Amino acid sequence: MPIATFRGEKSVAAIADKLFVKLTPKQREKAEAALIKENPQLRELATVREGAILRVPDLPELRAKTNRSLENPDAQIARNIADAVSDYGNRLGERFKAVQKDGKEQLAVLKSGELRKALADAPAYRAIADEAAKALDARAAGLNDRQKAADAAIKQAVAGLGGKR
Repeated sequence: MPIATFRGEKSVAAIADKLFVKLTPKQREKAEAALIKENPQLRELATVREGAILRVPDLPELRAKTNRSLENPDAQIARNIADAVSDYGNRLGERFKAVQKDGKEQLAVLKSGELRKALADAPAYRAIADEAAKALDARAAGLNDRQKAADAAIKQAVAGLGGKR
């Protein structure tokens, strides 16, 4: 059975019109019913994510459009997974940047002259601040290594799925 991807259509009728050639109103109703039967998630169209895989029903009396992506399901699924993994990698990269920024801000506070001055008469607290600063430095270095490893793993996964990152 061929598959297609959901592209944000506003109705099942719009999906049917994009999948099949010149539908009459009666054919459109039949195509809509068959699409919903094969893809029950279409009953709640607002919850279907763009890029979701749709099973295209085999309706011999209707002619499928060839310009719509009705290709080998394995290749199409692999491409969708590659896109999802790539998107995840981008979001993860943004999260790494946010954590690194937070760490730099915390380190700046710990090394600030104001904090040093406030802790001048409290050597125990100053030692704790120094240890915290060392821990933040070590965390930043480890975070960079983890980010590089995650980027490499995601790049390898996407390449293995035939995608581009």
